Order: sequence, then C-alpha cells, then structure tokens
Amino acid sequence: MHPIALAIGTFTIRWYGVMIAISIAISITVIYFESKREGINTDDVLDVCIAGVIGGILGARLGWIVTSPDVLWYVAHPLRILAIWEGGLSYFGGILGGVVAANFLIRRRRMGFWRMTDMVAPMLALSFGIGKIGCWLNGCCNGTPTTSWLGVIFTNPLSECDLLNQRIWPAQLFNSACGFLAFAILFWVIRKRKRYDGQVFIWYLYLYGASSFVVEFFRSIPVHVLRLTPNQWTDIVIVVLGIIASSILGRRHLIRPVPPQRSEKPDATAPEDGESNS
Repeated sequence: MHPIALAIGTFTIRWYGVMIAISIAISITVIYFESKREGINTDDVLDVCIAGVIGGILGARLGWIVTSPDVLWYVAHPLRILAIWEGGLSYFGGILGGVVAANFLIRRRRMGFWRMTDMVAPMLALSFGIGKIGCWLNGCCNGTPTTSWLGVIFTNPLSECDLLNQRIWPAQLFNSACGFLAFAILFWVIRKRKRYDGQVFIWYLYLYGASSFVVEFFRSIPVHVLRLTPNQWTDIVIVVLGIIASSILGRRHLIRPVPPQRSEKPDATAPEDGESNS
C-alpha cells in the first residue's frame, strides 16, 4: 500500500489523514440532516459536532501517545504530537474526548444527552469503518503473520507496518468491515426500533466491543495481560458499561407512545346515550 496521498517538498499528507477527514465530513452531514428530520436546532447540532470533533481528535491523539512505547520521544518532541496525519490515534480515546467536549454544550443548551448519543452512534461506527481503511493504506494497526490466502504483504518502506515483506492478516480491513456492518445495524434496525433514549448508543457499545475483541486476535500487539491485549480488556469494560447503562436507562427513560388528543367539545351530531338513530 502507498501511504502518501500528497507530497510537496518535505510536506506530506498521508491517506490516513485524508480518510479521517472524509469520515468526519460524512458523519457531520448525516447528523445535520437527521437533526432536521427530528426537529432539533441544526445550529446547536453543528456546534456540538464541532466541539465533539475537536475533543475527539485531542482525546484520540493523547490516548494513543500515553499508551505508546514512544511516549518519552513525544515528550522530547512535543510538536510531533500535533502530527495526526502521520497516524497514531486511539479510537477509544477519541470517543472519550468527543463525549466530554460535546456533553458540555449538550447540557448547556439542554439538548438531551442520550438523545444526541443515539443520533451520533451510527456515525461513530461509520467513521470507524472509513478510518480503518486509512489504517490499511497507512499500514498501521497491522495483523499477525499468517499463511492464509487472505494474508497481505506490505512492502512500501514508507508504510507504518511493523512486519514489512511478510504475509499478515488484514486486520485493518476486518475492523473496517465490522464498522460498516455495525453502522447498518444501528442505522436501519436498532434506530427504528428503540424503546428508550440511549438504546442505540448502548447497542453501539455492544457491537464495537464484541467485534473489536475478536479482531484483536488477528492484530500484532506485543503487550498482553493474562493472554489478552489492553484493547481487549477495554472492550470487556465497554460491553459491561453497556449492560449497566441498559439496565438503568431502560427503566428511567422508557419512551411511551403519546395518546391521541381528544376533542374538548362533544360532537353535536353524536346521539345521546340510549337514543336511537331511527
């Protein structure tokens, strides 16, 4: 794979950054039209999206650096922390950063936190699917060696792949496919059948946590704790949090159908009780 999308002198833009930008643009566009459909102030929604994107990028970058074995190098070269186009973003860190930043505006403008998370959840899955294509082009988040016909070989020396010139699992594409599948389930199935605010987001936690846990077995991760990677332990926590949130929100925020309004004035043409129409 060729990770460089554009090079002008020493300035380079990687496909990884391009795919992240595309995922953000598509997500905000869909959320905008969804907010119009649900009668939510679109200006408020766009403000929340901008805050969420900024917080998400900062959280994703800081989350990756803190857990990176090169953390001391970044401390010595702080300007390189801003080079997100080179790769190195923590998806879970991005979710945390985005939620914290967006929640500030959501609560201040009384938009309904769980209602907004339901609107955003399918887009999180979609952006994950698109973003992982960027990982594939960049070579990062690569898989473990394999002899399977599904294996791929990264040969470009500019690639971020740790296992060049070896046949490895296309773990990035596995993650990408899971993201697109989760988006389809959330957007066309769960969203239309939700019983309480927050249910779509909780299902997103289930789908992301379960799929990420499985794909991690195909990724090249040197650090393991009790035979599981740090990401897998995080996935377990995500699913458990989803179960806890479901048990709480399912009781407190149940969406009940609104009864039809009755006319205050009786129909003058209606017969009195006991009268005959004859």
